[in-house]
Amino acid sequence: MLDKLKILEVTRISAPAPHAAFTDLCADPFDHSDSSLFCTYREADTHVSPNGRIVVIHIDKGTLLPLHSTTLEISGTDLRDPKFLFDDQRLIITAYAKTVLGDGSLSRHMVSFSSDTGLSWSEAHHFGDDAWWIWNCDWFRKTAYGFAYNRKAQSISLYRGNPLNSMTCYQDNVFGLEKSDKGYPNESALLFDEQGNASVFLRRDADTYSAQFGYANPPYSNWDWHDLEIYIGGPAAVTLKDGNFVLAGRHIEWEEDIFSTKLWHFDVKSKKLTELITLPSGGDTSYPGLVLDNDILYVSYYSSHCDEEARVYLAKLSM
Repeated sequence: MLDKLKILEVTRISAPAPHAAFTDLCADPFDHSDSSLFCTYREADTHVSPNGRIVVIHIDKGTLLPLHSTTLEISGTDLRDPKFLFDDQRLIITAYAKTVLGDGSLSRHMVSFSSDTGLSWSEAHHFGDDAWWIWNCDWFRKTAYGFAYNRKAQSISLYRGNPLNSMTCYQDNVFGLEKSDKGYPNESALLFDEQGNASVFLRRDADTYSAQFGYANPPYSNWDWHDLEIYIGGPAAVTLKDGNFVLAGRHIEWEEDIFSTKLWHFDVKSKKLTELITLPSGGDTSYPGLVLDNDILYVSYYSSHCDEEARVYLAKLSM
């Protein structure tokens, strides 16, 4: 199946903006016909400007065209890297908020928004510990788990709770420079199987820059780590029927300084990554979202390969 993976269509879905990036994607949980998706991304002046806001697009699966668009923003705050989560009733978006305070200092905290339609959204709710970025979350038995990172600490910690209420540190310093002798772990893709076994793909930006794969059984006190030997930025993953994974993220050819967004197959037994395909991409690119629908894989991502401006794209691939 994976050896037949091919791109059927790639469509730009972001509205005109100076910088559109940092995507996530999910099936529409309120659509009983299973014919639509939700994509979210950050819209701002630049990659690191202080005026980021969240855009949520409702998309028709067949045409890949937007059906509806909503914007979420907080005055004086840069909302970064929105991620979807569904609690069987509400669709949730989590994001990292960087707020300039009255004295000019910067506050960093997690926020969440919720919706029971996907078309209108609640006000922002703060959760988590200040300056700890909970990158993405997944549910197991009505509890949300997510790895948080802190650049100064050079480590990741496992948080649990509910982003609409609170999330607290459950396992401190799970992986990092002091414990694992591998520097600056940060962005992650965390997934649970039906038995609650946890798998995570972890980006690093220090020493060898090699991404890591981690695995743990409940209660997640002991993690088995494997070095993937390549850099992967903004990792996202989806589980296949056989328990293996399709992984997506930023790839860098360091000697040529070439950036792209790629897909890989990850075999959980051999811990081997096999490159599958490179999406039309280049320059400022990556941060994909994945939805697997039978033999069709939908991938949201951003790239500046067309006009050197960061735009959000939705790719449809056959498997």
